[in-house]
Amino acid sequence: MNPVDAPVGGDTDRAVRRTVLGGVVGSFVEFYEFSVYAALATTLAVVFFPTAAPSTALLSTLAIFAVAFFARPLGGFVWGAVGDRIGRKRTLALTVLMMSLATALMGVLPGYATLGVLAPILLITLRFLQGFSAGGEISGAVSFVAEHSPDERRGFLVGLIPVGAVFGTLLGSVLPAVMLLNLSPEQMQSWGWRIPLLLALPMGIIGLYVRSKLDETPHFQALRAERARSANPVAAVLSGSEQRRLLLRAFLVIAVNASSFYMIVGYLPSFATSSLGLSGWQAFAPSVIALTACVVAQIAAARASDSLGRRPVLAGSAVALLVLSYPAFALITSGSFGLIVIGLVIFGASAGACASVINPTVIEMFPTRVRVSGHGITYNLSVALFGGSAPYVLTWLGGVTGSSMVGAFYVMVLALVSLPAILGLTETARRPLRAT
Repeated sequence: MNPVDAPVGGDTDRAVRRTVLGGVVGSFVEFYEFSVYAALATTLAVVFFPTAAPSTALLSTLAIFAVAFFARPLGGFVWGAVGDRIGRKRTLALTVLMMSLATALMGVLPGYATLGVLAPILLITLRFLQGFSAGGEISGAVSFVAEHSPDERRGFLVGLIPVGAVFGTLLGSVLPAVMLLNLSPEQMQSWGWRIPLLLALPMGIIGLYVRSKLDETPHFQALRAERARSANPVAAVLSGSEQRRLLLRAFLVIAVNASSFYMIVGYLPSFATSSLGLSGWQAFAPSVIALTACVVAQIAAARASDSLGRRPVLAGSAVALLVLSYPAFALITSGSFGLIVIGLVIFGASAGACASVINPTVIEMFPTRVRVSGHGITYNLSVALFGGSAPYVLTWLGGVTGSSMVGAFYVMVLALVSLPAILGLTETARRPLRAT
């Protein structure tokens, strides 16, 4: 039997679980770290920008949040080439370690009172390193799991990776919430904010250990045995009009996912306090509710994509976001907590259905020799442009326009952008991965 056609890990359930866990663990750590920063944004604004007006300080902190996303495309280019040259397994070990170290160093960083303007500069540097490592994490993970998965279950198994992202986001939101509710503002600003960031280091060590026990994918092993690896994967994936059209299509398909998923991860925490006026436990409830609805929809949509196909599930989720985002945000901004919950469930489920199917769809577009690079370039560029900048842009637009509905319009526009690209996709569910 050709190693590429071999069942997952000797066709054992244990091997399947180990493979998926290896992919999911990095996504969990990545989104834990990103969510902790978002949840601590108001505290970090005081620690690192104490001389600015509160609104300016928060915008500055959110701008630094976006820095990591704009570092992601560079990481996508670099780590994509590394993954396609030296292998998926070693790349995944490097990215999870770098990501965790950057976050832990952020947790020991002195504030403005000690270092002055150097403090936010160092914060920016570490956020950049976070984003740079994250730029290789998701692409390496989805390639790794996809290349170990049987054709008929690939959508579901790869779709579990963003489920890990949701659980990482939940922990990264709930842990700071508990601390903010039980510590005084002075305690949080003095030392409390450091604890969630420092916890990233043991998480990263666990992730590194899990990934060290994994086998390289059969697809990459076959590529290496045949001496068919590309000398320059980035140049290869960017060359030729057909390849560039493929990259553009993937970039546009990802746009609706970037806007909707990162709306939940990055925008809702500050939106709940600044626009909804929620406080105490209710200030963190929107993210938790939306993410809970999100993970249920992710699992259902990932399974459905293996039976119904990637294209109909993606198109349905994009249409749902186009049609339901406005009424969902109208409920979210209604002032009634019961209606807020309903709106969050609607929006979270629509975003989740899209998030779990995006990665198997995009990874199946590219051949083995440029798979990590193709996904890394398109995914990270789209997320940087439409996801990472969203908290800053929407917070600023909300302040300028006085409207609490800017988030709905943002998602609706990008759903319109993505839909033609989704409808033009070639169905890839249950088909072998492209070798060339």
